[in-house]
Amino acid sequence: MHAILPILLSLLSYLIGCFSTARIVAKTFKNLKITKVGTGHPDTANIYCNVSKTLGILVGLVDFTKMYAYLFLLQKVLLYCDSTYADHRWLMLFGFMSIIGHCLPVTRNFKGGRGIFSFHGFIAFFAFWPMIASSLLALIIVGKFKQVRFAQYMIVLLPVLFVYISNMFIGLDYVNFAYFGVSAVLMGVLNFIVSKRLGEF
Repeated sequence: MHAILPILLSLLSYLIGCFSTARIVAKTFKNLKITKVGTGHPDTANIYCNVSKTLGILVGLVDFTKMYAYLFLLQKVLLYCDSTYADHRWLMLFGFMSIIGHCLPVTRNFKGGRGIFSFHGFIAFFAFWPMIASSLLALIIVGKFKQVRFAQYMIVLLPVLFVYISNMFIGLDYVNFAYFGVSAVLMGVLNFIVSKRLGEF
């Protein structure tokens, strides 16, 4: 059972990620099929731009909170039951499996959202202040230059830099920045796959 536990937790994490907040919110509040609206992306940006700004913010907050709360609760349970897998490296694996579920859900023919807010919650759990710094800069970019896509890239890439700076020069003990670097690269690959599947190129 001990050996199979990480496999089961990875599968559970993936399935939790398959739960689409954007689809449920669009259907519940507007009786819309989100894949038939705007860009067709079942994600926060499509809800925000083409359905309702309020609902878009709600979807983003729920995706962020879902990821953060899942990792928080999972860590507590694992510390109680089997501390071996409560290590940050394992938690990063389980968290990223949930992001994969969000972007490539088996329940919807592997066509999901970009997972930016889920990734944001993922980063926040392991490095809260680097996430805050990245968010503030992203908001400035969006507010001043209206560059939403560029701001999304910043949210993915900047935490890696901020974690490195925090660990090396400020003395804060975040998870090894190399793990964040791998996560950022994998997030880029996921977004490429999502864009490909949605016919953007």
